[in-house]
Amino acid sequence: MSKFWKNLQVYRINNPLKYQHLVSIMFNSHNHQYFIKFLVFIGILGLSGCNPSKPTKSLTPTISPTSSSSGIKEQKLNASTLTIGILSKPSYYQELTTYLREQFGNKVQIILDGDDSISYEEARKRMINKEWDIAFTLSPILSVAAKNNDYHFAAKMFPNNPPYYQATLFTKSNSSIQSINDLKHTNTIAMGDFNSASSFYVPAYDLFGKSLRVDMGHRGKDIKDLVKTGKADIGAAAYEAVANDKDLKIIHLSKQIPGANVYLSPKLSESDRQIITKVLLNAPENIRKQANYGGGEEHDYSQLIKISQRTEEILKCADFKQQTVNFYCTGSSEKQKPSNSNNTSEILGRINGWTRQNNEIETFKLSGKDNQVYQITIPRKILYQVPGASSPIALQGKEVKIINVAPQKAQAGIFELKLTQPNQLNVLEDTQKSSIQSNYQVKQVDDGDTITVTDISNQKIRVRFACIDTAEVPHSDTEKNSDNPADKNQFLWGNKAKERLESIIKIGDRVKLNIVDTDRYGRKVAEVRLEDGTFIQQILVKEGLAMVYRQYLKNCASAALVEKAEAEAKQQRLNIWADSQFTAPWDWRSQKKSSKKS
Repeated sequence: MSKFWKNLQVYRINNPLKYQHLVSIMFNSHNHQYFIKFLVFIGILGLSGCNPSKPTKSLTPTISPTSSSSGIKEQKLNASTLTIGILSKPSYYQELTTYLREQFGNKVQIILDGDDSISYEEARKRMINKEWDIAFTLSPILSVAAKNNDYHFAAKMFPNNPPYYQATLFTKSNSSIQSINDLKHTNTIAMGDFNSASSFYVPAYDLFGKSLRVDMGHRGKDIKDLVKTGKADIGAAAYEAVANDKDLKIIHLSKQIPGANVYLSPKLSESDRQIITKVLLNAPENIRKQANYGGGEEHDYSQLIKISQRTEEILKCADFKQQTVNFYCTGSSEKQKPSNSNNTSEILGRINGWTRQNNEIETFKLSGKDNQVYQITIPRKILYQVPGASSPIALQGKEVKIINVAPQKAQAGIFELKLTQPNQLNVLEDTQKSSIQSNYQVKQVDDGDTITVTDISNQKIRVRFACIDTAEVPHSDTEKNSDNPADKNQFLWGNKAKERLESIIKIGDRVKLNIVDTDRYGRKVAEVRLEDGTFIQQILVKEGLAMVYRQYLKNCASAALVEKAEAEAKQQRLNIWADSQFTAPWDWRSQKKSSKKS
């Protein structure tokens, strides 16, 4: 009988789902006879010395599986945290997240980062910063961005779709516009941002020679809504997004565009990438289908890259801040003035022109704040690693800062800035002017990211920290006495964040507030600094006691500071980043809300 139970245990480990199904039917009175036959079958196998299921051989010698309490083999990784980067609804990836947690065990923290509101440029920035370990790129242009930042191919997205798709230009069904030839300079087109193939690059390529008003930076659904409501005359999107919409009319189809892929971060070890790839591809079919990925070869992006480069050439004279944009360039440029600057530490200015020397080098004209004109040269590979510089045309008209580059005298007395590192070029974000005052006095620390202050009229104001999110603190006796492990862990880190904040800000201290928004609870959302300029959000994030709140990061003028701080904390595995049980506060709140509804 010992051999019988041994074979039953082997069957349980190698066939966990079938085993659970068989156990469940055992308790159904109508299936007793079936279960008895199953036990007899296992017994016969035991008597004959056969194993009910031969264990699958590992494809990677470095994988060392161990058995978890659930009977699913755990794969050992060197990484302690895996961040899954997404641009779709998180619900599509919940089952995948659960599956990965079962595969890798409690020693690896699985974090789901992103949603369908994240911009393509923000996604590209996170890959530049290597914040995403597994990147579901969704867009082929983002797949190219992943490759430009040394990410490794793991799987195809939308494997059941044709290998190519098309971009389309469309209008309302009752529009008088029948084709591209009917477009006039008074027409408005709604487009995506610079990282979208189907809603920017390829349509812009097809619009060569036209002048149109452009409303850009939108996702597919928003573009459709802009056209339907008449706020835009035409829109650009993937064909599948509008093909079956009776309210819309297609006026143009593009050339074929390859699909997107799933990529793994270069920060992961080679053995980890092999293990993760295998685990992803071996996931149950329903999980792969829901997360829209599967096996297959990496897409060939060579033609798309040529189209995008040609689009950049066409639009190098375009100014997307102007009301009307020319989808062509005359090739004329202003004569550059010589510069005699010898500043080697920091040069501020605006990008005001661009040319391409060859497929490897990009050249920009910089109008400096010192009234000098510089020529910037930067390898294309390096440019694509600069946040905010998804393409040369995305840089047009942007304020930039060049650091640690010595101007070199070139031909005709022009001073050249040769950039060799991504951090030498800093794109300065357009920030709205807001009143920064120091006339706020701290009255109370409510939790790790909320304080109460009074203004000069002694009126109380609750302030929610911009840029970040900390773990929650208990707000009732029920929460304080909760036995739920997730609650206890959340409150543990919430209290630690609050205690640390109380050590930074004392009651009666004066703080500076850069108020950027008001939330739905009436709290002022603000960047908070001490009178000496110390940025409190940066401290909490750098010490691993807070996370960057990316859903609202667009309102954070100091986004670069907190993102850099988080990258350092994650690398050093400080506090929450060393706790495999920690749940991001927004996920914990969402789970609590769902449990209350149920």
